[in-house]
Amino acid sequence: MTGEPTAVPAKQRINMSCGQTPLSPSCLAAIGQQLAEPVYFSHYPEVEKETCLMLKELMHTRNGPMLIPGSAVYGLEAAMLSTVESGDRVLTVQTGVFGRLLTALARFAGGDTTEIGLEEGRSVKPETIRSHLLANPETKLVALVHCETTTGTLNPIEQVGRMLKNEFPHVIYMVDCVSSFGGIEVWVDDWGVDLMVTTTQKCLNAPQGLAIVVASEKAWDTIENLRNAPRAICLDLHSWRRYGMDGGAALGYGLSEEGDVPRALKPHPRDWPAHGPHASYTLVVGLHASLKAIMDEGPDRVYRRQFVASRAVHAALGAMGLGIVAECAETAAPVATRIAWSALPDHLDMDELQRILFEDHGIAISSLARIGTMGFMAVPEHVLRTISALEQAMNKMGWEVDEGAGVAAAREVFEHSGVFTGQTDGTQDAAL
Repeated sequence: MTGEPTAVPAKQRINMSCGQTPLSPSCLAAIGQQLAEPVYFSHYPEVEKETCLMLKELMHTRNGPMLIPGSAVYGLEAAMLSTVESGDRVLTVQTGVFGRLLTALARFAGGDTTEIGLEEGRSVKPETIRSHLLANPETKLVALVHCETTTGTLNPIEQVGRMLKNEFPHVIYMVDCVSSFGGIEVWVDDWGVDLMVTTTQKCLNAPQGLAIVVASEKAWDTIENLRNAPRAICLDLHSWRRYGMDGGAALGYGLSEEGDVPRALKPHPRDWPAHGPHASYTLVVGLHASLKAIMDEGPDRVYRRQFVASRAVHAALGAMGLGIVAECAETAAPVATRIAWSALPDHLDMDELQRILFEDHGIAISSLARIGTMGFMAVPEHVLRTISALEQAMNKMGWEVDEGAGVAAAREVFEHSGVFTGQTDGTQDAAL
């Protein structure tokens, strides 16, 4: 562990949104280097291999991740297209915009979808999913979002995964970890996650443009034995597995912890003789540097920083007479907080708040009054500056706030946590 991450100078604009997040300083330095060789020279495969191995360590999985150029939706679509066929029963959970996206992607792949609808700010209960599966035993795939950033709410992916693993082992379990990975510890294998999709632009503080997908052997059995393969090359996960296995230096897609390839791929009708998919040199180099920074700081400390920063935001909002959309503290996301707006006077406008914060104070937050505490931005300097600006902006808009109350409440959380002073005992943790 090498200490706290580098903070952005106070006079600069700061991005406290829920993504695209700022690039970590180490990532900026890495992608600023001139490319001295093409992607097929020996150096790049080693960088990609190291990147995949670091991802595997953070994901707690023996299965290798695929680095697919494109936004996170590319990865989600590839996962759906590669496992869902016409008429397959798919169960999705509607927690917000991204829950609805999973439903849309499943339908696009030909799935016959059933959607569990939830009130805004609530998370799904495992028993609700169990009831749906008992009533529909032919269900092939269950998909849900870990962190729904539009509401700042977490779904219990561990509890759902363990339930599926024990009671419905035939069901493929797909989880959108786009906003959570790097901010919340995820144990892909132990929790029975068959398809995990994430991206670089959220808690990893790396460049936008890479979707990251990891698939279990159960998922691969489905992918390799579809009745009708997807009409795609670059959104077919089979193509990416072939790329990883045949990549000269074994790029890590199927690597065991010892670094060997567990099994060779046999010739397959979906193998393409022409040039197939390929990762992005610059984006992978940037991701490699960002992951290295996380490993150097220590993943546990990284997760703890983001948790404490979010709780500081919650305390500040409470001191300002505001609330959060998430139903309770246990299901509130540690990387994204949405301010509860419904109790405020009608003349207060969320878009106006966003504009004032950016134009008057140089602070960017997300639409729907959402504050991100993602990655290296989750430090007191940035959170306290954001809360101070929020106090001033709310007063300007007509919501009377005792300026300084929110900052004091947030500072107390930071000081009591011990994360930023090097003291972390059980009493301090329990107080949060």
